[in-house]
Amino acid sequence: MILALIFSASAPLRIRAETLKMTVRGTERTALVHLPAEAPNGELLPLVIAFHGSAWNGSVMEEITGLSSLSDEFGFIVAYPNGSGPAGALSWNTGACCSFALDRGVDDFAFADALLDALIVGYPVDPERIYATGFSNGGMLVHRLAVERPDRFSAVAVVAGALFPSQSAPGAPVPILIMHGTEDSIVPYDGGVGVLAGVSGKTEPSLSVSEAATLWKEANECSGETTVERERNARIESLGECASGAEVLLVTLLGGSHNWPTVQRTSTDYPVDETAEMLLLFSDPAGDEILWDLFESGIDASNTIWEFFDRN
Repeated sequence: MILALIFSASAPLRIRAETLKMTVRGTERTALVHLPAEAPNGELLPLVIAFHGSAWNGSVMEEITGLSSLSDEFGFIVAYPNGSGPAGALSWNTGACCSFALDRGVDDFAFADALLDALIVGYPVDPERIYATGFSNGGMLVHRLAVERPDRFSAVAVVAGALFPSQSAPGAPVPILIMHGTEDSIVPYDGGVGVLAGVSGKTEPSLSVSEAATLWKEANECSGETTVERERNARIESLGECASGAEVLLVTLLGGSHNWPTVQRTSTDYPVDETAEMLLLFSDPAGDEILWDLFESGIDASNTIWEFFDRN
């Protein structure tokens, strides 16, 4: 599978980022690897692999998600692999999408296997704490990796990704967090083809988010009542008690579009005197802390995902 592998096996943790290169199926593949700013030598660390969306790359995924900052704060390694295709149009082959990778039949499962093996050999990775997340086309790949490689991941998280009817259902339990906006026109929340289907090369309509969550609920042997919480404009559903201990968490962004969710603060939209009046209106006479959620909407995907990974 790996014809050539280039990495620094003895790279000290003071080197924070580097490019990992390897040859898979005769093609050079790469990933950006970020090491936490401070970590004790000899300690094995959690690993998060973050798969970018179509037309992005690993560097864009790093910038948009901010996972490298969380890596420094919480002490885990994060890898940002690059898809294949012309510059500015990289994609992943998930079997039903997308673009160059789908059209050329690129074996991204082989790349994922090779990448995992290289990271475990070349970096202080704890093989019992390996996680994957992905956005859009990258989220589709994470869905498929969790189905095809359930033994390789402790938990996964999919943001604005999809499963497809022709793809096999999950056959083994994997803790999974699914995050999706109700107004996503690219990968529709209710399933279907989306507005860019002709460009992306999707071969079939996707399942709805609720259908994908139900498939994982069945695979993870979850039963009982679904518990629902609200955080700003997010509906967070825990789909019952799972016999396998592999929880299924569905985060629905009400009104959310096709993006990597972040908290939006709107307090600056108010005039200073109006803001002061609102603070007086909502503050507690006893001096309790003001509810800053009044001025915020959305949810921070990266923090939510790391919290999910950290407990699984």
